[in-house]
Amino acid sequence: MIDKDILRNLLSDVTQKCMVCGVDIFDNSTGFCSHCVKDVVFNNGKTCLRCGVHLVGEENYCSNCVSDNNYFDRAYSAFTYDGNIVRVIHSLKFGNMAGYARVLAAYLAYLVVTNNITFDEVCFVPMTAKSQKLRRYNQSQLLSQYFCDILSKDCPKPLLVKVRETARQETLGKYSRKCNLNRAFAVDKQYDVTGKTVLVIDDVKTTGATLEECARALKEAGADKVYCLTVASREEKVLVEKGDRHERKG
Repeated sequence: MIDKDILRNLLSDVTQKCMVCGVDIFDNSTGFCSHCVKDVVFNNGKTCLRCGVHLVGEENYCSNCVSDNNYFDRAYSAFTYDGNIVRVIHSLKFGNMAGYARVLAAYLAYLVVTNNITFDEVCFVPMTAKSQKLRRYNQSQLLSQYFCDILSKDCPKPLLVKVRETARQETLGKYSRKCNLNRAFAVDKQYDVTGKTVLVIDDVKTTGATLEECARALKEAGADKVYCLTVASREEKVLVEKGDRHERKG
């Protein structure tokens, strides 16, 4: 269950309207009105022990975490990417509703508080200058800035840079997503992440390809651990038992 007292605390200084329908909210514990919250799927049940996606049944890992070589150590998502949260994220990314990042960042802070996640540095999934100019802002950067503000942490650092343009991930299949992002990110040489635990923030995790490439760049630059936070993740339909999980070698 979502602890509304913790959320209410994290959202205490935010004047809210429902992120879906825009009506005023007088109980600021969720960011949604009592009607719209009914079509919001909180990711607060059983989840994959690595990537944090919602699971149904006795399995402990989703198929992506069994079959792939893994770089990030653990990922967490506040919502399942379905229903009204899809509309909210779409508005944040493409509808110029940058203010939604403040409320959604409170959910990321909630994940850190309730899961006792510790870290040395916070960063975000970068965009190329061309893409950011078209969108006007990087929603992941906004999420990370509000996240740090809410928890009174040092400002996020642009540890990662996107070194080449890529096709939009949502237009591609699973295998194409991996190829599309292969070596697309690098750690900015002005930052030293050696031995550090880095928290990477993004808006949505689908197959995890973006987070994997970000984590790969950070690990190859010397980071000790990489944890990831996303607002939402797409539910994995193919599940396997923990005993069948293949560990990454090396």
